[in-house]
Amino acid sequence: MQATLYRSDGITVWQAAATVLGRPWKTFVIDWNWKAALLSAIFRGVLFFVVALPRGPGALRLVWIELAFRILVGGFWGSLLQAFRGARPAWLSGLLAAVLLPAAAHTLEYLALEAGHAAHIGAGMVVSIAVSVGSLLLNWFLMRKGMLITGAGSDSLGGDLRRLPRLLAEFLLAPGRALFRAVRARV
Repeated sequence: MQATLYRSDGITVWQAAATVLGRPWKTFVIDWNWKAALLSAIFRGVLFFVVALPRGPGALRLVWIELAFRILVGGFWGSLLQAFRGARPAWLSGLLAAVLLPAAAHTLEYLALEAGHAAHIGAGMVVSIAVSVGSLLLNWFLMRKGMLITGAGSDSLGGDLRRLPRLLAEFLLAPGRALFRAVRARV
């Protein structure tokens, strides 16, 4: 029933927020986004591994804590992004994805790493924060295109991954296209 609960046709950011706040169990548990959890854990695990490897075997604890954290929390954030993916105005929905989610996510991430007594947290956090805004905006963009969503009407992970190269190119070209349209509108 996710397709009807989070239809992206013209809902406002405030309506999406009211739905999420009114049904948190459905949003964060029942509709937990396993695709986002899996891909986030793989991507962030590799990043943390690259950062931790030169620091020695003790730093690998950072990688395992990060993997566990991303598997648990990645699905929650994916569900939240999915709930807001089509909310209007798009700029406010994108702002939530680019600023508020990373702030909350990195606070929780730091607490998880600190609780796990991970070594060299600072270097890992710098890398994680550096990619968060871009990755959350990319996920928000992909979800607006119907990719990486779960539930009724969603495609398989394989189908999503086959569409990824084209949508990634579209995402990377979007700022240039927006600039071109803005310049053309002023001329």
